[in-house]
Amino acid sequence: MRKSMFATFVFCIAMLNIAVSQTIDTLVDVGGYRLYFRIVKGTGMPILFEGGAGADVSVWDTLMKPVADATHATLITYDRAGYGKSELDTSNYDVDKHGVPEGVRDLEIALKKLGYDRSLMLVAHSYGGFCATLFASGNPQTVKAAVYFDANLACWFQNSYVDSVMTLRKNYWEKNKPTDNWADYYAGLNLARTIDVMRKHPFPENIPVIDLVAEKNFPDSAMAARWRDCHKKFAEGASNREGIIAYGCGHFIFKDNPQLALAAILQAYEKTRRSTVFQKKFIF
Repeated sequence: MRKSMFATFVFCIAMLNIAVSQTIDTLVDVGGYRLYFRIVKGTGMPILFEGGAGADVSVWDTLMKPVADATHATLITYDRAGYGKSELDTSNYDVDKHGVPEGVRDLEIALKKLGYDRSLMLVAHSYGGFCATLFASGNPQTVKAAVYFDANLACWFQNSYVDSVMTLRKNYWEKNKPTDNWADYYAGLNLARTIDVMRKHPFPENIPVIDLVAEKNFPDSAMAARWRDCHKKFAEGASNREGIIAYGCGHFIFKDNPQLALAAILQAYEKTRRSTVFQKKFIF
């Protein structure tokens, strides 16, 4: 499978001309507060990138030019509310008003204002997997494909684990009241609600996915095995999903092996552009 992926990568680089792209930095009002977007303008179907917990647009910097040059696509990166240059909704301080559902709603508003709400491919890392999954669940006809890099999936988060983490986080925040880190506070205390939402909104089966899983993830062997098993179950959940272990890579697959990451994005993008169906493969 990796041979075919790298063949796609080499072919695309050889056949496509280098794109001259314009980068736009903009703030979009989503209801009294603004989200920051960095957009590399292109001519092909837009690709939306969802970073991990606490990440800003810079996490994707090393991928932007190679992906733009190879696909000529419009590339969309953004900072979630309260991170990077994005503002936080300060009209209320209820934890339940600052979760993944609210973040996806903000994203949908912004994309519509920007004119990128009709056809998209998703690329997500870590916590961004929650956001991408919920977005795809609510927009199954808009999202044409996805590439996941060690993305969070609800099946890994057992009830006992969530309960223990929530206890630790509540105790921490009771002793460390947030000052300027409200976004971390909201994300941390929304874990139980987030998992409940994700279980009710699985990734749509009609959308092709390439799901890359890091070989080196958790030092705890039981947690690591559960992570692999969860992703295996996800990849086997539909015939248009591919599951791949990124050997030698840690959690940031796209930094540890940028060629593999780029090849996955190009394969997903090219097959979507040609309206072909993914063949199911799972390498574990």
